[in-house]
Amino acid sequence: MTALPDPADLAPSRDPADYGRRSLFSASFWAMIALCVLCVLAGAAVVYMHPAFVFGRPVLTAPQAAAASGPAAEQQTAPAGAASSALAAASDASAGVSALSDRVARVEAGQARLSDAAAVALATAALSDAAAQPRPFEGALAAFERVLPASADAYALRPLAAQGAPTRAALAAELSQLSGDIAVAARAPGPDAGILAQAGYLISRVVSVRRVDGGGTGADASLAKALLLAADGDVEGAAALLDTLPTAARDRLAPWRLRAGRRIEIDRHLANLRTQALAGLTQSRRPPA
Repeated sequence: MTALPDPADLAPSRDPADYGRRSLFSASFWAMIALCVLCVLAGAAVVYMHPAFVFGRPVLTAPQAAAASGPAAEQQTAPAGAASSALAAASDASAGVSALSDRVARVEAGQARLSDAAAVALATAALSDAAAQPRPFEGALAAFERVLPASADAYALRPLAAQGAPTRAALAAELSQLSGDIAVAARAPGPDAGILAQAGYLISRVVSVRRVDGGGTGADASLAKALLLAADGDVEGAAALLDTLPTAARDRLAPWRLRAGRRIEIDRHLANLRTQALAGLTQSRRPPA
């Protein structure tokens, strides 16, 4: 069995100090507060001094940091400026190379055009020389069309090249030989003419009297002027005057007029081709812009 406590122990204390107010902030409490404050200060010091402890660099104030960052910023800006200058120089060099390439391309294109124009001019000269002869010139025309196949004048020369045409000098000489017969035919009386007119015509076939200086009017004057023009190489002018003669004279001139017409057509187309060739040479000789 357990012993019962002593009644004296269970009795309330008679000391007044035992019943007074106890202090809430004891010495141990203030010791704990002081320890916490010290820990906070130590943590702040560690955070503030951390770069110096880890990287071995001193901690700088704001003015010192601004002063120290100046040279570094300049060192970083300097390479950036140099890079920009290098890029600008490279861009200028690229633009110069591009412009030079364009100019070289234009020069080469101009040389190609000049070469083509010279080839057309040479072919035109060869065709003109061949067509000036009284014989066919189909071979020279075919050679020209290989150089300039899309020429309308060359296409128009195809039927003429198969026959050719007499030279202008030959046409003038032939017209001079035919002039007497043409003058007689120009005097042929109409179907209603009288006996005297018929008799005069018969006499003119034996003895012909006409002016050869081109003066006066009428068939004789037109024939004389046509002879002068043909002798100067103007077959076109001579043919235009002979076309005004009476019908009988024009019938007598029909073969000559046909050959003269071929010569006129050939020379007209050749003149067009020479003009085109000259224009091509002039255009190709212009310097590139």
